[in-house]
Amino acid sequence: MPKNKLKFGIPLGVWQKDIIFLFKKAGFCLSFEENSQKLEIDDPEIELILVRPILMAKLIEKGKIDAGISTEASILEAKANVKIVCNLEFLKPTPSKTKLVLGVKKDSKIKSIKDINGKKIITRVPNLAKQFLKKHNISAKLIYSDSPSNEPLVGIEADAIIDFIKTGDSFKAYNLKVLFSILESEVVMIANENSLKDKWKKEKIENLSCLLKGTRLAQEMRGLMFHADAQLMEKVLKIIPQLKKPTVTQLRGEYSFQIFTVVNKKEIRKIIPQLKKIGCSDIIEFPLNKVVL
Repeated sequence: MPKNKLKFGIPLGVWQKDIIFLFKKAGFCLSFEENSQKLEIDDPEIELILVRPILMAKLIEKGKIDAGISTEASILEAKANVKIVCNLEFLKPTPSKTKLVLGVKKDSKIKSIKDINGKKIITRVPNLAKQFLKKHNISAKLIYSDSPSNEPLVGIEADAIIDFIKTGDSFKAYNLKVLFSILESEVVMIANENSLKDKWKKEKIENLSCLLKGTRLAQEMRGLMFHADAQLMEKVLKIIPQLKKPTVTQLRGEYSFQIFTVVNKKEIRKIIPQLKKIGCSDIIEFPLNKVVL
């Protein structure tokens, strides 16, 4: 039994699979027992706890959990005083960013937020919903539901919904449309302030942050290596958008160079043809495990 142990929260729900996958890509072995909802990790110094993001923020504030992965909106909803350690969101700009929105049926008579007056709104974030209604001087009845899927109840139990969307698939499935985007929310690692004052826990949290953030960044990047003659170098440096500076190595006995750099995966499909066009050769693209800046 290890002398020290870090209690770390994993978000239950929409982000659960993504975060477990991120841990695995970072080099950890995780096993999940669905019946007991028990999540095990191959690090005896870490205890993983599955909990909903809003409750997690509250538990971390109280020190019941040392750190975990939640969302900015969950912190706001919980009104939790926690420390944000790092951002694990997708690189910007991204179409899959999570948003808190006001939604209604596509055939609803509600055409603007002012039409919400006197209506029923179902939500699992009542504090954020109240702030939104107050800001826009709207009087409506809020129905709280912590169900992972409140969309089926719109048009039956409620006239509208305030909830999170990422891909929008759930809204489409239940014939809903976004009437108003309330806020954007990012995935973040958070920690209890007292836990960060503990030397051992602080180092453990920071090491986890480094590994997860580096793994998250690597998911969006690709390694690129190729050869270029000396006279091409000026053109090459104009084509490749490097994180820092590319690594350039002169090939033995030749007046040409091997270049290594890291490129956003969405940009690389444009870059490779451009490099080939100007005369670069031996172009190799490869995946990355971690990018730690």
